[in-house]
Amino acid sequence: MNIVIYNINSFGGNYEYSKYLFQAYRQNGDINKCTLLMPRNSVCDFDGVNKLLLSDLPHTNIKIIKKAYYLYRSAINPFRLFFYLKKQPSSFIIFNDFDQITAWLWAPFFRLLKSKHTFSVILHDPDRDKFFRIKILSQSSMKVIISFMDIVFYHGFLPVKPYYDDSVKKINVPHGIYNQSEIDKLLLQDIIAEANGDKIIGVLGNIRDEKNYLVIIDSLLLLENIKLLIAGKPANSGVSTDSYKRYATEKGVASKIIWRESYLTDAGFNAAIAACDIVLLYYKPTFTSQSGVLNTIATFKKKLIISDIESSLKKSADQFGLGAIVPYDDPPALAKAVKKLLLLQVDHFSSAWNNYIHSSSWEKHVLIATNVFKDIK
Repeated sequence: MNIVIYNINSFGGNYEYSKYLFQAYRQNGDINKCTLLMPRNSVCDFDGVNKLLLSDLPHTNIKIIKKAYYLYRSAINPFRLFFYLKKQPSSFIIFNDFDQITAWLWAPFFRLLKSKHTFSVILHDPDRDKFFRIKILSQSSMKVIISFMDIVFYHGFLPVKPYYDDSVKKINVPHGIYNQSEIDKLLLQDIIAEANGDKIIGVLGNIRDEKNYLVIIDSLLLLENIKLLIAGKPANSGVSTDSYKRYATEKGVASKIIWRESYLTDAGFNAAIAACDIVLLYYKPTFTSQSGVLNTIATFKKKLIISDIESSLKKSADQFGLGAIVPYDDPPALAKAVKKLLLLQVDHFSSAWNNYIHSSSWEKHVLIATNVFKDIK
């Protein structure tokens, strides 16, 4: 069995995911050959990595040129994959990411290879309706991508969407657990020092409105001896933290917030997790793709608060008992959950986390996937 994994990024969540997945496939006895296609600027140098794809980091800070280059590589990279696959023996192709913005251009060509290869995609963010500002464009682009797929893999929860019809096989696979060992000790000490003995609840990672900061800030009015850690950088140029800071000042809780507004390395992200007594995965209904964050937190076995919305997070929390599930728009309920969790011993969720980690291994992911590949073959 030959596997080809297509990954278009040299950094970020999908990049890290592709490396773990690649290693797991390489260790499976049913795999003859596994190749990971990456951008040429990737620092990943595992045996079996092919840096066929264009760099995802243009050498410019001029916005219009960066946008033009993004469109260019989004058009070119799929065709690099296409011509690569034409020369390869029959293989199982895994799109760990995909170039949705140019889908109408490249996706139809892959139908020409379906007699030779089996195509699959991993849906890290299964709700693709908001990729374009116009919903019908988002749905149309996804339809053309899914049209040549044999399998869609998803983590825990797959929303009902017109582009996931009965023509494609839908398989639930565990995300896989990230092995987090390196911690930025200076950042950890710095955060703990600023907390000054208070307990810490944290919203970590890229700063975006869907992470529900205003409701969380409102809950601080009902909490004593607790600091809120917001650590990460704005998700895009349209996100401004100034509005959150002004809101906190108006509410009189600005002194209760610890800001670390910068890009977090893996070690920095681990430090932020380690600093928290409770991690808030308390998102709005528009934000459901956070299995990666959950599986980074897993080895730290932290107490969690999760929004009561339809998502893989809620499903995992329900199934394994990983934390409190709270309505996403209810500051008093959030504050009550924080107080209740803080009264529990640190190891209260230890066995639940152990069960979750066991069920969410990379090996289990690959075993499920390879069995599906065998059935299709």
